[in-house]
Amino acid sequence: MFSIVVITTTSALAQTSTPDDVTTEDIEPRRIGEAGTMTIGVSGYVDRFFSSEHALPTNYTAQVDVARFITGRIAVRGGLSGTGSVGGDDPEERPVGAGAPALHALIGAHYYFSPRSMLSLYTGADYWAQLTQRQSPDSGSLLGAVGVEGAISSRARVYVEGGYGAALTKGEDGETLSRYVGRIGFRFKF
Repeated sequence: MFSIVVITTTSALAQTSTPDDVTTEDIEPRRIGEAGTMTIGVSGYVDRFFSSEHALPTNYTAQVDVARFITGRIAVRGGLSGTGSVGGDDPEERPVGAGAPALHALIGAHYYFSPRSMLSLYTGADYWAQLTQRQSPDSGSLLGAVGVEGAISSRARVYVEGGYGAALTKGEDGETLSRYVGRIGFRFKF
């Protein structure tokens, strides 16, 4: 007697279709630089003006800003920052002007080099206007910035930024006031 036994096997394939209730829009990717995206930023940093004539204080600052990507690479930003200070010449002698603790408004634009990615280097420029403790005349200052921003979730980002700039108005003794800024903070997408 002769018998033939046939054995067949099939591989178990992973489910290739997704349920109807899960769409790609429900699972947001971690991306920086999508046109129309708005973020709210919160940061803290140190800031110092330098003068050849005076020892100016070091400021500590808290900042809140709102940014909107008008393209995948360009974001416009505006915000407010408030400062306190430590050190410098006698604080009683310098209650107003550049380097004094004050409330500032800023507006600017930044260019992102890697749009729609999880990490992007960016550069840009901001105009800063001192709203309180102003010295007359005061035209504000321009600041160039370079930073890196990384997505830590679909809604949260961390950034580190440094900048250098100058006041548009000369100091008390006709000197140019330069400004260095370093900040670290978070931006939240909404």
